[in-house]
Amino acid sequence: MTPDEDEVLLCHLREMWHMLVQSDNLLGPRHALEGVHQHLGVLQDLLECASPHLRDDVLVLAARYAESAAWLHEDNAADTEGTAQAAHWTNQAMAWAVEAGDNVMTAWTLFRRAQQATAAGRSAQSISLSRAVQRYDRILTPQMRAAALQQEAHGYALAGEEVACHRLIDQAEAFAARPETAGDGRSGHGDFATLAYLEGQRANCWLLLNLPNRAVPILSAALAAMPQVYRRDRGLLHARLATAHARTDAMDQGVDHAHKALAIARSGGSARTLRETIAAVDAMRSAPDTPGVAELIRAVAQR
Repeated sequence: MTPDEDEVLLCHLREMWHMLVQSDNLLGPRHALEGVHQHLGVLQDLLECASPHLRDDVLVLAARYAESAAWLHEDNAADTEGTAQAAHWTNQAMAWAVEAGDNVMTAWTLFRRAQQATAAGRSAQSISLSRAVQRYDRILTPQMRAAALQQEAHGYALAGEEVACHRLIDQAEAFAARPETAGDGRSGHGDFATLAYLEGQRANCWLLLNLPNRAVPILSAALAAMPQVYRRDRGLLHARLATAHARTDAMDQGVDHAHKALAIARSGGSARTLRETIAAVDAMRSAPDTPGVAELIRAVAQR
């Protein structure tokens, strides 16, 4: 290909990335993962032959796609292989970002590693990586800062430190993003960190702190405020509401939200949402005679 043709291809791949992000938000990782890997293959081929003046542009876009691949594998991970793929593509995104001098993406891959540490229950690493993000002070957008602060809060929640956790959520809300209703990532990294999202994360911290009664009203409000385009995030909120209701013995409400979460998880292929829904149903097993609980137990057994 000629240099001009390479430039046209890169423009096309940039636009396709936004479409894949939107597809992921609406339909889940199953529908976006194949496209991301196809385009990563094209970009990796370009890196083999790109001229020096074009290589940095290819690296920046390849890092963006690699970070998306990591997220999609993480959301679609039903086993250790998926988790390993998520870690691999996060590290690859970081390596390409560092080579390109893309400090914004480098900071963002640190945030993604903090998320992965939180998911693995590693509180100290989650806090440390979240703080590493915040050391990129000069290049962080407000929404990136909000994302990093709430992730650090999760580390403190895992450690059982309630006051530090919620102080950080308060700080994060001062940097909240405006709702990005297109759901295509054009507003930049962290555009999901709206007030609705952050309140949902505050509620999740209450669950981690074993105070589900405090999580219920916050989750309900966050769900009402979450744009419809963020279908997977709405599924997670339903799953966490189901868990919170189950842990406060409000089984009827829990059943309703678990059914909604399960439908979203299965239609979009989000293993993360499915895992949280299963956790909610497990919390209901103590009340098998509650209408709908036995049906839910059978439904999740069919996964």
